[in-house]
Amino acid sequence: MGKIDVFTVVFAGNKSVYYPGEVLNGAVILKLNKELKLRELKIEFHGEARVRWSQSSGSGNNRRTHTYHNSEVYINTCATLFGKAPGAKDSPVLQPGEYNYPFQFHIPPNNLPSSFEGQHGHIRYWLKAVIDRPWRFDVTTKVAFSMIEIVDINLNNLVCPLQQETSEQLGSLCCVAGRLEIISATDRGGYCPGELINASLYITNNSSQDLPGIELSLHQTTTFIASTGRTRQTKNTVQQVQHEGVQRGNDGHFPSIAVAIPAVPPTMSSCKCIKINYDLKIKIRVSGCHSNCKLKFPVVVGSVPYYRPPLPPVQPMQYHQPALQPSAPMLPMGEEASPSGMNTALPAYSPSAPNPQDQPPSYAQCMFGGASIRDDADGQGAMGNMNFVPVYPFVNNYQIPPPQAANAPVPAYKS
Repeated sequence: MGKIDVFTVVFAGNKSVYYPGEVLNGAVILKLNKELKLRELKIEFHGEARVRWSQSSGSGNNRRTHTYHNSEVYINTCATLFGKAPGAKDSPVLQPGEYNYPFQFHIPPNNLPSSFEGQHGHIRYWLKAVIDRPWRFDVTTKVAFSMIEIVDINLNNLVCPLQQETSEQLGSLCCVAGRLEIISATDRGGYCPGELINASLYITNNSSQDLPGIELSLHQTTTFIASTGRTRQTKNTVQQVQHEGVQRGNDGHFPSIAVAIPAVPPTMSSCKCIKINYDLKIKIRVSGCHSNCKLKFPVVVGSVPYYRPPLPPVQPMQYHQPALQPSAPMLPMGEEASPSGMNTALPAYSPSAPNPQDQPPSYAQCMFGGASIRDDADGQGAMGNMNFVPVYPFVNNYQIPPPQAANAPVPAYKS
């Protein structure tokens, strides 16, 4: 662009994913082929949620279109990296060459909502560098990054299994087809992308109708909220699994049906403009003209992977020997001597410690893709990558953990 060959914002260590409370380090890279006069070079740090949609009503001359919108600002700060000294009359001039201007921002520690690009709104975090030139249009460049809200699925209410039971009479009073008994459960109530929902089904088909198939699907519901309180929803099926059914008069026992969680944003309730929820729906198809049987489990998608607490150490077996006259001084109370003189005390068991075999998550791009981050404040000559796809924590090579103890609490949700 004329005098400017390169004008970009880079993150230290090529990092592009951040959490609330972290320090964001980076630099503005500027390369000039001619001298450039400027008032200042500044870096802006923004974070916001914004929704907007239009709805029409009426027809003909009475047709009206109303636009709904809302916004919430999380971060809006700026720092000057280079500029005219206080009291100076003339603006500084940069000579041809390469320049590197480092910067640092402290991300607020409050739990900021995760980055999200949706049909009627977004939650977006970005950096924008601005060259303020006297008597000329500003030159800008911007880059977006992913913010991850802390949604911990290891809380007590999310690690417990969920269970539903239903009993349905097929047919009508004049044409009874028999009864269908269904018990379904999931191993937990919360999952991280990359993990598997382990669902089980126990079906007793005492009817005269075949059940040709079972469908398990994970659904995302996004609610956009306008400043007036008006809402608009979008629904997406993010995963679907087909499974065999049960013939008439038979029982079906399916102890493990896996439903993979793709790269999707975490469950979101911290934003006043956008809410995101997930449900696992189970549909059991019934042949003939009968209605299908349906069950639904609320599921929390998190950003902190599931970990299994380590098992407590095995206590050493106690051997009892006849009392002998000690040939060495007595040890202090609570200590025991080993034959080799080594300390055989085992480390304390910490039930809250993560499983050391679990690997930290990687990150994967959102399955729905991204969007352009160009807005009304960007001129035609704005530089930088205007396309952005948010990424979310993703667990690779996940293995379904063994079932919990038989006496673990199982909350029941009646359908």
